[in-house]
Amino acid sequence: MSDSITFSSLELDALQETMNIGFGQAAAALSEVIDLHVVLHVPKITQIDSANIADFVQGEIDDPAAYSMVEQFFFGRFSGTSFLVLPEKESRKLVELFQIEATPERDAQPLDSLEKEIVIEIGNIIIGACVGKVAEILRDIVSYEPPRYITGPIDRDLIHRHLQANSSLALVFKTLFHFERQDVVGLLFLVTGEDSTIWLKRAVDEMIQSLS
Repeated sequence: MSDSITFSSLELDALQETMNIGFGQAAAALSEVIDLHVVLHVPKITQIDSANIADFVQGEIDDPAAYSMVEQFFFGRFSGTSFLVLPEKESRKLVELFQIEATPERDAQPLDSLEKEIVIEIGNIIIGACVGKVAEILRDIVSYEPPRYITGPIDRDLIHRHLQANSSLALVFKTLFHFERQDVVGLLFLVTGEDSTIWLKRAVDEMIQSLS
C-alpha cells in the first residue's frame, strides 16, 4: 500500500464521524421500512490492502461457506465497490423481522427469492445511506448500479474481479446492527481504487482544515 495514500489516525477519526452520521440516517430509513427501532454502529474502521480482503472476511465469519452478500457499485469522485456481508444465520434473523416464520425446514434450505429480496433491500438502504452521506459531507454526488445478491463460499477471485488492482486501498467498515428483537451482525466493505482514494484523502483533509 502506498504511503502517499495511507490515512492518518486523525483522518480515520474524521471518517468515523462521517460514517456515524450516515449510519444514523440508515437506521432511520430501516426503521420506516420494517417498523422496528434499529440502531447501527460503526465500531471500527480498518485500512488494509485489498489483496487481504478475503482473509479478513473469512476471519470475521464463523462459517465462510454460508453467507449472503449484497454487492453494489457506486460512481462519482468517491467511487468504488460496496459489499454488505451477512452470515447466513444473520440473514435469517433479518427475514424473521419481516414476520416470516422460522422453521427447522426453512432454516435448512437456502434463502428463497422473497428472503433474498429482503436482504437486498436492507443492503441497498444501508449502502446508499452510508455512501451517500460520505459523498454529501465531502461535496460529491454519487450514482449507483442496482444491488446484486451473491451467495456461496467466499471466493478470492470474485472479490478481486471487482477491484481495479490488487494494490488498491480497502477501507473496511465493520458494522454492528441492533434491532428491537434481534441482534444482527454484518460487515460493510467500501473498496476504493487508487484515484478515488487519493481524492477521498484530500477531501477529508479539507474538511478537517475547515473545522480547525
